[in-house]
Amino acid sequence: MANKKQRDEKLLSGLEQLRQSGIPLEDSSPTLIPRLREQLGKRRETDLAVIFSLGKIPDTTAVEVLSEIENGTADKELRKEARRSLFKLGQRGVAVPQKDDQKSTGAAPLFSRTPSIEAYMSPVDGGGGLLIWIAKPQPNHGLQVIQATLNDRAGLLRIGGAQIPRKELRKMAQDIKAKNGVTMIAIPWEYADHALSEGYETAKARGQTGLESFHELRSIIATGKPQEAPHPIYDKLDANEARQGSWREASRRLLDEPELRYWVLTDGWLQGFLPQIEEAQTSRLVLNPVQKEERFAAIVRDAVKELCRGENGKAFRRRMENMALYFFETGRAAQAKLSLAVALQVGDGDPGPLDVSFLTGLVQRGFAFILSEQRTKRKEEDASFIIKP
Repeated sequence: MANKKQRDEKLLSGLEQLRQSGIPLEDSSPTLIPRLREQLGKRRETDLAVIFSLGKIPDTTAVEVLSEIENGTADKELRKEARRSLFKLGQRGVAVPQKDDQKSTGAAPLFSRTPSIEAYMSPVDGGGGLLIWIAKPQPNHGLQVIQATLNDRAGLLRIGGAQIPRKELRKMAQDIKAKNGVTMIAIPWEYADHALSEGYETAKARGQTGLESFHELRSIIATGKPQEAPHPIYDKLDANEARQGSWREASRRLLDEPELRYWVLTDGWLQGFLPQIEEAQTSRLVLNPVQKEERFAAIVRDAVKELCRGENGKAFRRRMENMALYFFETGRAAQAKLSLAVALQVGDGDPGPLDVSFLTGLVQRGFAFILSEQRTKRKEEDASFIIKP
């Protein structure tokens, strides 16, 4: 456990150093490989981060560089990291060569085996939705793929299945990135299965239709009830360290990340605060600008507390845990830690006595959007009563 913690700390440090050097770690295209290769040999932490990052680029050139590192270094930790990255690439369908000494015995190296089941996840969108794929190889018939759309409140929205070649699944992921600028990250299939099953129960409870094929499709990968397990992010980041330092203030930076830039809260519970805002704006009491600002800030604080409570808090914690995992797997360790810190605070059921700037900013954005929509609607209604000559 201690070794894993030390490895994670060095990896996070190395990733941050690469980022400061101008390496766009969110990019997983083969064009990044030469730039990563140039960073090798400078520091041990950056070597570890380079090897880790190469494991996210599904390309044969990345395999070649990782194989060179594995065969050319005497450092056991770097060699182990190279094997780990090669294994990840093998999971994603990239051909990973066997070692000669293992071929002679007929045994395939661990990192070249394709697992029986794979799973992938998109980032969470502004409405709390995400896409999950679960793929199981079929002998001589490509992959049996389950595709599902979930919402962190409504549960399972859509599910379907198809038998497709691996290269088609890879192309689907590439198309999603080209059109939407997001990456499908690899996740443990057990977590994906649990998310689908939990989503199905939620959807069934609210009367969702169109999910009749769920049990038939799920039987392809499992039949028993999925086991409860901690979110995968806790295998990658230390929960105790996430809320150290000035994370509350720094968390607002998350609003600028491409995947969160269009997150807007429009839920009914948030709209329930609008009468208070309108009353503060139109109050007969003479309020100066400072008093109005204080009144608005108090309403925002109450809304943030509501976001952290009950079912709201449970859904939003899971949303932030998923984003922490997404940021980590796309090379943004600092953002991953901030997301996890927010998730943990929301999980406490209360934002605490101090401001969590990300939650405050998100609520403010929601109010601004809803009020803007209302103003636009009123203008349209007023215009409809104008008699044109």
